Amino acid sequence: MHISTPLRSVFIGLLASAALVTAGRAQADDEFDVSVKPGRVVVTAKGKWHINKEYPWKLTMGETKIAKFELSEHSATAEAPKGAGKLKGGVCNGDQCRMFSVAVDIP
Repeated sequence: MHISTPLRSVFIGLLASAALVTAGRAQADDEFDVSVKPGRVVVTAKGKWHINKEYPWKLTMGETKIAKFELSEHSATAEAPKGAGKLKGGVCNGDQCRMFSVAVDIP
């Protein structure tokens, strides 16, 4: 099936928009929630999952890379400037770990 270039661009834009975490919450199944508030992003591990404190947590906002996170057993929190960015982190449940990368939009 061939998709025209303008239609392909719209489709790709919709997919990107669907992945964007806006002021609110995003869920990754039963593993964690991502919550964004003005100036802050919080990842909360769910159920038996816990924050992977050994993972190099990072929030990239344009050219700014934020690696300073407050990490506890069940949450990872970072202060962040307003704008769109990408959050990378990890959660574990026993010997099973999940690394993730999600788009965020900080209000």
